Amino acid sequence: MIKTLDRYIIKELFDPFLFGLGAFTAILSASMILFDLVRAVVVRGMPVLTAAQIFLYKLPSTAVYIFPMATLLAALLSFAKLSSQSEIVAFKAGGISLYRIIVPVLVFGLSVSLVTLLCYEVVVPRANLAATNLMVEVQAKKSPKIQKNILIPEVENDALKRMYFAGSLKGNMMEDVVVEEFTEGKLSQIINAQEARWDKDKNTWLFTNGIIYLLSDTGEYKHLIRFKEQYMTIKYTPADFYIGDRKPEEMNMSELKKFIKLKKKMGEATVDLQIQYYLKGAIPFSCLVFVLLGAPLGLSPQRSSSSIGLGLSVLIVFFYYFLTFATMAIGELGLISPVVSAWLPNVITGGIGAYILNKSAQ
Repeated sequence: MIKTLDRYIIKELFDPFLFGLGAFTAILSASMILFDLVRAVVVRGMPVLTAAQIFLYKLPSTAVYIFPMATLLAALLSFAKLSSQSEIVAFKAGGISLYRIIVPVLVFGLSVSLVTLLCYEVVVPRANLAATNLMVEVQAKKSPKIQKNILIPEVENDALKRMYFAGSLKGNMMEDVVVEEFTEGKLSQIINAQEARWDKDKNTWLFTNGIIYLLSDTGEYKHLIRFKEQYMTIKYTPADFYIGDRKPEEMNMSELKKFIKLKKKMGEATVDLQIQYYLKGAIPFSCLVFVLLGAPLGLSPQRSSSSIGLGLSVLIVFFYYFLTFATMAIGELGLISPVVSAWLPNVITGGIGAYILNKSAQ
């Protein structure tokens, strides 16, 4: 059963947390989303309804950063209020230590961390992918651009199934197309075609003027088949080819792990992707780190003002992300491992918070 003290402190955290969600949503959505969308509507003629859809799709990706900031602000303001009204002194006089008072704050931070992680894993990848698809679709309709030297792998059950090559792609037409098909990790078939056109009615690709090479288990040609026109079942649409490799923010941790595995098989460097993988866990748990730092910092009565708390939150978040970018750069140089690169800012910030808490308790 939650004790009266725990309920009271969590209640004190909740109102400034909601205030932080509103304030930081307004700030981040304007700086990270709205500016580019307004420019797209005014300069490139994007429909307003489409821009509104993209804005909604992009909001979850900003929520991942808003939740930690709002949690930090909640810890700062709530403890500043408790301190200014001498409630912390009253708790201590009643024999309740600051370490005990901080327990519901940590529970609150952990809860927000888990919600943020769930958002990062389930909502954000799908929303970002939907936003990217919508932007590509609008761009392709307005003025189809030419994309050169396309290379996209298709993975099934954690194994390479197909590899797609195209010399160029414009609108719904690809030229100089090569499709390599693999069976149990071995190259089994190669399809060369002069052109491939997307048939929207049949939802498939029509290959023209091509040759199908069938290979034996030893990699030798068994025979070939020439064709004038041939429909090919490919899971990618023209929009998918324009997008190319999916970005880390468009995948959850499981999908990104498989993607990294595939890139390693292809002989590509994956350090940056590995850092992004571990950041998907580290950033949500910055909520827990921020309450550990924010609560003891808020004990000064001079910080009870919302504007002061908001400003201090921005400075702390700036410090945290400065650390994050620095450790990412060090990790990309190979001086520290990807997991250390991603989690080190949490360790440093949490360590500072624990030190300040200990000093405040004494």
